[in-house]
Amino acid sequence: MIGIISLISIGCTKQTTEDTSSPIIETEDTEVPESFEVTGQIVDDNGSPIEGANVLVGGRPETLVFTDENGNFSLWYTNIHKGTPAIVASKFGYRTRGYEFFKPDAPISISLREITGEDNTEYTFQEPGDGSDTREENCSHCHTDFAIDFWSSKHSESASNPLLHDLYAGVTRQASTEQTCMELGGTWRVGIEPGTTNSIEKCYLDHGVLSDLNPTCDDTLSCDDPSNTSTSNFGGCADCHAPGINGALTGRNLHDAVGLSYEAGIHCDTCHKVKDVDMSKPAGYGSRLVVHRPSEPGRNTFEWDPVYYGPLIDVANVAMAASPQDKFNQSVFCAGCHEHNQPALLPEQSLDESKWPDGLPIQTTFSEWEAGPFNTEDTPCQYCHMPAYVDKTNAVDIATVENQSITFGFPREPEDVRQHIFRSPFEGEPRLIDTAAHVSIVAYQQEQTLNISTSVANVGCGHAIPTGEPLRALYVVIEVDTACGQPSLLNGPVIDELGGYLASGRIGQEITLNQSSIFWENLDLDTLEGNFLKILRDTQNYDDYNGIGYFTNQNLSIEEKGLKRYQLIGETEITNDTPTENGHTLGFAQTLNLQDGDLVYLVSSPSAFTDGMESVPLTGQIGQSFAKVLIDPNGTLQTPHYRAVDIIRDNRIAPGTNVILEHQFQVPEGCSSGDVEAKLIYRPLPMNIANQYHWEAQDFIIAETEQSW
Repeated sequence: MIGIISLISIGCTKQTTEDTSSPIIETEDTEVPESFEVTGQIVDDNGSPIEGANVLVGGRPETLVFTDENGNFSLWYTNIHKGTPAIVASKFGYRTRGYEFFKPDAPISISLREITGEDNTEYTFQEPGDGSDTREENCSHCHTDFAIDFWSSKHSESASNPLLHDLYAGVTRQASTEQTCMELGGTWRVGIEPGTTNSIEKCYLDHGVLSDLNPTCDDTLSCDDPSNTSTSNFGGCADCHAPGINGALTGRNLHDAVGLSYEAGIHCDTCHKVKDVDMSKPAGYGSRLVVHRPSEPGRNTFEWDPVYYGPLIDVANVAMAASPQDKFNQSVFCAGCHEHNQPALLPEQSLDESKWPDGLPIQTTFSEWEAGPFNTEDTPCQYCHMPAYVDKTNAVDIATVENQSITFGFPREPEDVRQHIFRSPFEGEPRLIDTAAHVSIVAYQQEQTLNISTSVANVGCGHAIPTGEPLRALYVVIEVDTACGQPSLLNGPVIDELGGYLASGRIGQEITLNQSSIFWENLDLDTLEGNFLKILRDTQNYDDYNGIGYFTNQNLSIEEKGLKRYQLIGETEITNDTPTENGHTLGFAQTLNLQDGDLVYLVSSPSAFTDGMESVPLTGQIGQSFAKVLIDPNGTLQTPHYRAVDIIRDNRIAPGTNVILEHQFQVPEGCSSGDVEAKLIYRPLPMNIANQYHWEAQDFIIAETEQSW
């Protein structure tokens, strides 16, 4: 081991430059002991000692020691005859440095450059690269697989998601002409084309983030018309969806996301500029995610002296200028955006402070994990959503055990080399969502009563299912089939209005009951023959459940938990439809025992469920819905969270728990066998919101089982 040099890598091309922390020492080649003590001092740029710095042999965490109050250290080095050995020093708030070609009996000094100054709003976020050309000087130059991972992830689409922009501007993309827009009930106006500064014509609907939060917008202009200067409330959307907007970070207009900030969403340089996570602050980038963009003037080819925060304490490549932050390995890092309480955002609205003193818990994925059985150091969010690479030496794609060094990095354990796919529910084989839940059935007959117990268990998630965006819901659908006729439901839950429907009405209000038909006032639909009516009766009773967050409160009554129990009165096919000027007269196939107050739901013809099919109305099906149910000031269920003023129930399934549904059926005389089938259906978008914005809504079967009896 001769000389004292530092290897700097711009990408992965080695350059040797003098390490200004120590002079170059030329020595003759001598036999070096296989094992010896290394001593030295860690100082800052001014030569002052740094206490509590990490010092270790690069890539060997078992050698880790800490400097004393004078910055001194000693550790034991053993030669493994692989690569170029290095002593590495680091500390949070400083740029990590390394020292190669140290020698026995010669104390070494390593200077760490402190990260100073406030977050630099003049900084320009850097391109991640796409891995197609490793000659380019971007993240993918060395971290090729990570960059390819990233572009396959939903994080890369966070700022460009078309559904986000529909909801933000209050538009539908299904109308490309003014005529089509009018047919869809919209207004044709000028607004911003997402991701650009261009103006285009779009079809505006009744609700959107900008129009709802900025009621003073001119009636003749859209709220995102470039000439409209009255729009100032942006709902915080960009704070998590578009962190890469240059300049000031919080409170930005989502339409400020152009170029890289739009195309790459939550990319490498945004995450690795997170200095800390402060859970006392509101969710968002530049708030709870404490951001520090470097402000010291750069050297060599850098405008600003680089700094990248990450989880490892011995990344000494000068181009990375890494500063260790262990929270990158912890679930709390994800809580920067995936744990979000908000006030009432709609003007002149407020929350019930006795119920929601800290704001409405919109996203609670982190606290769901924190309260569950997966809250361990070994199973953070990253365990599932950033699975380990098992075939890579480290994060540098051309790294090997043999070339380990400051330039190429050091061998890592698999849990320290994680795929940057940020795995979403529908990725992988099997899909991640398919590993979340298990459904089982127990069915037995007592005389003419068939008893069915259906268990739905959250077996694979560290958080509740579903989690994240509150528009998501799960549905258990139970179907009973016999060879001797359809059994009738005696007792047990049915899916409420969250299941979706084509239209709804109440007998005695919109619907008038005749002897063998009903008149449905103001039902504005085409011919309805062949569709079905589901009639539910509010029993005035409620079901208890374990609940999530606020709804785990033991002092809540079952009424306050909000899971209403409905009785299925009947279902029938519409055999005759007579449209009139102000409604429809509907005849049906069988006589129903209806009364004032009964709820009538129009649903489509039943069909076999297939995975990924277009969402179908599930209201009135035997089973149950599971969701966090937000409401707006009008009482609209499953409202987008920016309109929410309350949560009326949250019966999602917590990690490591199960829900058991009990149903009793009366089977026909002499019937003693049949089949029971249960399907668990995941619906990312509720039908009412999908219909409003003319989105495609799909249902996914994530678990199913069947049993003969």
